[in-house]
Amino acid sequence: MLNQGWIIARVPIDDKERTAQLVELLVEDNADGRSRRHTLRPWLWYERPVLDRFEGHECGLTVEGPIYQSRDGTGYPLGSQLRTEFGWLDLTPEETNKLADDVRSAIDLVLHRWFARPDMAERRLPSRQSRQRYFDDHLARNLIQSATPPTASQEDERHGQ
Repeated sequence: MLNQGWIIARVPIDDKERTAQLVELLVEDNADGRSRRHTLRPWLWYERPVLDRFEGHECGLTVEGPIYQSRDGTGYPLGSQLRTEFGWLDLTPEETNKLADDVRSAIDLVLHRWFARPDMAERRLPSRQSRQRYFDDHLARNLIQSATPPTASQEDERHGQ
């Protein structure tokens, strides 16, 4: 945004270039920009800074900051809000730490179970691979199309109707 002369916020001089790059990514008028904006939208719903969000199909937990240190050195978030189809529940800092730990453990269990599946052995890599957007996006679209049944109009096209 610097090249367009917009003032978005006051940031330390050392961060202005990176801030401008992040804003440029957010305002891209394409699928990537829409995805980035969609990702940020829920973070802006809350009044306190959001430290973590855990979203299930029917429930969500929003952990609110900042982190405060207790006398024993344990960090506690301000609290959290648990959302279900039945309503909302405000949790204390201690309840938040316990619940967030339980959710992280459940996530670890499911992800490790998936990673350890025998059919995944050949696909495991020692480090994260960078994305080659053109190739990866094309491959992902093909995989999605092959995994989903054709629509009625696609069937008609295939049979020349």
